[in-house]
Amino acid sequence: MSEHRQLLKSASLISALTILSRVFGYIRDSRIAFLLGAGTAADAYTTAYRIPNLLRRLVGEGAVSAAFIPVFSRYVAEKKEKDAWDFANTMFTVITIFLTAVTVAGILVSPLIVRLFASGFVDTPGKLELTATLNRIMFPYIFLISMSALAMGILNSFHRFGAPALSPVVLNLTMIAFSFFGGLFGDIPRTLAVGVVVGGAVQLAIQIPALINSGWHLRLAIDFNHPGVRRVAKLMVPVIFGVGIVQVNVLVDTQFASYLEEGSVTAIYYADRVMELVLGGYAVAVSTVILPLLSRQAALRQLDELKTTLNFAIRLILFITFPATVGLILLRREIIEVLIIEVLFQHGDFDAASTALTAWALPFFAVGLSAFSMVKIIVPAFYALQDTRTPVKIAFIAMLLNIVLNFVLIRPLRNGGPALATSLSAFFNSISLLIIFYRRYGSFGMRGIFKSIGKFMAGSVALAVATYTMIQWPGFYAGRMTHKVLALGLTIGAAAATYFTMSTLLHSPELAELRLVRRTTHRGAVQGS
Repeated sequence: MSEHRQLLKSASLISALTILSRVFGYIRDSRIAFLLGAGTAADAYTTAYRIPNLLRRLVGEGAVSAAFIPVFSRYVAEKKEKDAWDFANTMFTVITIFLTAVTVAGILVSPLIVRLFASGFVDTPGKLELTATLNRIMFPYIFLISMSALAMGILNSFHRFGAPALSPVVLNLTMIAFSFFGGLFGDIPRTLAVGVVVGGAVQLAIQIPALINSGWHLRLAIDFNHPGVRRVAKLMVPVIFGVGIVQVNVLVDTQFASYLEEGSVTAIYYADRVMELVLGGYAVAVSTVILPLLSRQAALRQLDELKTTLNFAIRLILFITFPATVGLILLRREIIEVLIIEVLFQHGDFDAASTALTAWALPFFAVGLSAFSMVKIIVPAFYALQDTRTPVKIAFIAMLLNIVLNFVLIRPLRNGGPALATSLSAFFNSISLLIIFYRRYGSFGMRGIFKSIGKFMAGSVALAVATYTMIQWPGFYAGRMTHKVLALGLTIGAAAATYFTMSTLLHSPELAELRLVRRTTHRGAVQGS
């Protein structure tokens, strides 16, 4: 099987597990909302969890993988297996020392940290103290999730994606399980907080057997001057800033939306959650698979192969996101009614006005779906070439553009303004990165990409006609919620069938690759049974 077919196969596995993890994540949120409501305990738990979760995003999963995988992959590609494992053990030791210090410090000064994030809690008796207590319980989660990210980086470098992709599913299942333990650890908020830490431990533990099978033998090695460690530290600093910029963009959109009518912030949040589900479905999966492959090609100085892989990944992701964009725009109200109100959150207070606000914001986010996905594909190409500065510089300019566009669009589009501003800045980000990559490394088959885009657009038009016909059918979406769920499923199925049929008629190579991978996977399953 070629590298590209293996990429597709691995991405499909990660995609399925990522969607499963997102669904369990929504169930987890629903359970927590059911248990804690919207009072003091809910605010305390949410804030306490947000603090280690923010640090996880800054120094954990994304930053560790982006900086570690290119360096580790170079050792592996150059057949320096002993050096690779020495480097991995040194990284493990250094990160353990650093994160142990961070965890202990966080536990000791937790009340000060909570004041920084939620100073208004001082006005409610006991609220600050409860938040600090929960935050102390959860702080070890930072250590565990960062170790899990390091394990994921090692396994992904060996193209072993199953255990790392399954680990978030196990985390959410553990947290859901603890939501049924009641006051086992004193009261419900404390029990939920313990569940976060136990979930982080299980998320790490599930990857250890795969690590051992890959050849890992734990050995403590303290060497802060190790060239690999120094290189990771150098690469990691810009990535942390890049992740921080993403969080600032979220805060900017929230800040502007807060000046609009009641419910605008929540509408943007839910529209973004729907987008996350779609992005997690394939864009994140392809991004996860592509980094170690590109890193190996960069280490072996196979620039032509790297550009071919990037071209393939871009065409693949656009093949998925073009029809998804059209579907999200046309089915926005049906998706919100079924997905948010009934299936995932079951919010009785999510009324017609809330639905209208969210349905207005969602299309403006959907317009940028291809751009959001492209960024997740192009950035790993720079990371693989051990350039983490360029994506951060472009992301910073895109953030400034997002702020300006929010000012311009907030009045005419209301809560659609922040959503469209985010989408347009994402287009600027992705196109700028493509241009820079082209100027530095030469052509990577843009003519073929544009040719494929023409086919994707034709297929998406056919999908739009089929979708619009079904949603306009008299009484098709009327009746009980179970009928609406069935109608939505039938519409999505018919739309997908139309798109794939059109792609077949247009001889889209991306569809041919997907079918070949499916046949190969099925044949392997039959032979293995």
